[in-house]
Amino acid sequence: MSSADEGEPPVAADTSALDRWPTYTLDHTIEAVGSDGEQCTIFPSVVDDGERLTAWITASDDAFVAIDEIR
Repeated sequence: MSSADEGEPPVAADTSALDRWPTYTLDHTIEAVGSDGEQCTIFPSVVDDGERLTAWITASDDAFVAIDEIR
C-alpha cells in the first residue's frame, strides 16, 4: 500500500536522480503480425548506429489495455 492510498500526498520524485539518465524523443511503428494481430515497437527517434539494434521495445496488441479498464 502506498502513502497515496492512506490519504497522504504522494512522495515527490527525486528529479536529481532522473537527470542522470539520458532522455530521448520516442517514435513508434504499428505493424500487422500474421492475419489477426498487431505489434507496436517504440524506439528513440535519433540514436547512434551502434545503439539502433538494441534501443527499442516491442509489445503485441494483447499487451495493451484501454485506460478506462484500469481506472
